[in-house]
Amino acid sequence: MGWDTKESTFQVPPGFQPLPETELLPRVGQIACGEPILAEQNIEDYDRVPTEWGAQFTLICAGDSMVPRIQDGDVVAIRKQPSVENGEIAAVRIGDEATLKHVYYSPDKLILQPENPAFPPIVLIGEEMNTAIIEGKAVGLCRKI
Repeated sequence: MGWDTKESTFQVPPGFQPLPETELLPRVGQIACGEPILAEQNIEDYDRVPTEWGAQFTLICAGDSMVPRIQDGDVVAIRKQPSVENGEIAAVRIGDEATLKHVYYSPDKLILQPENPAFPPIVLIGEEMNTAIIEGKAVGLCRKI
């Protein structure tokens, strides 16, 4: 057909950036961005996210307590780790329920703070703090465009 079959190197046009390297991660369910919802650890689908995020799984966000940063239907990438720094966003399991919130520690309480001021924080005091388990840090977000 007259096509040149020699390998050519593609160059990104000026003003554009190449797409990052990506990997396919399991989507293991939903996470509440509002009141905590029942946590289900079933693989529902797979999402392609940038490798540099260092995530191990993704979750679909449900609710609007993390608006405007995180919206209902967004896919959040989570890096498994047992703790986060004050103010970081984490997937937190409380019993059989999971929620996505900013995490704040103090010696006698754990505060799970929503981004949306219309929602109250979840405050765990004393022994209640032992019911919360950090599943991982939110390291990336994908939104339909």
